[in-house]
Amino acid sequence: MQLILDVQSRQQTGSTVKQVRAEGFVPGVVYGQGTAATHLKFKEIDLVRLLRGGAATHLIELHGLEARPVPVLMRQVQRHPTRHHMLHVDFYAVQMNVAVRTEAPITLTGASPAVTQGAIVLHNLDRLEIECLPGDIPDAIMADISKLAEIGDLLRVSDLVAPAGVTVLSDPEEVVVSLAAPRAAEEEAESAGDVQDVKVIPSPREKAAA
Repeated sequence: MQLILDVQSRQQTGSTVKQVRAEGFVPGVVYGQGTAATHLKFKEIDLVRLLRGGAATHLIELHGLEARPVPVLMRQVQRHPTRHHMLHVDFYAVQMNVAVRTEAPITLTGASPAVTQGAIVLHNLDRLEIECLPGDIPDAIMADISKLAEIGDLLRVSDLVAPAGVTVLSDPEEVVVSLAAPRAAEEEAESAGDVQDVKVIPSPREKAAA
């Protein structure tokens, strides 16, 4: 899956960033190993569309900065506290031959026969922390629930199969999906509280580069 974001370089920094926003752009910066920080701007709607396609955890190509596209990962999105529109975005420029740490969404596949008997499927974990080459970042990692036959059955991180070249860093004992009785599922949902966004964690090599 190829995700492309058209950007423009910008000179404005500091207080003049307000001018960038007034012109309908979102300010941002791209940095990385062996790459000087470059200030840029883009249309918010363009990144919103990419986010709907999985850009939060996938490789993005920035077009418009150099003669060739710049492959990046999103590192941080700052949003307005009440209006929630984007205020600033950090991108990390990757080298295609150097492994990175990021996250991959978990997609449930198959159908549990216990659901027809009233069991409720609880999707306890929706992302895995992984390490791989940028070109090997998967669209998703599958969790097949067809073998969950009774209430109480579950799948852990260790039960999932990652694609070739992908190392899973999440706790292997963490529960990904489980089957619960309807009443137990309602109680768990009430006690879960608000779900917070999971931020991508740079590897030690990335931290040193930044």
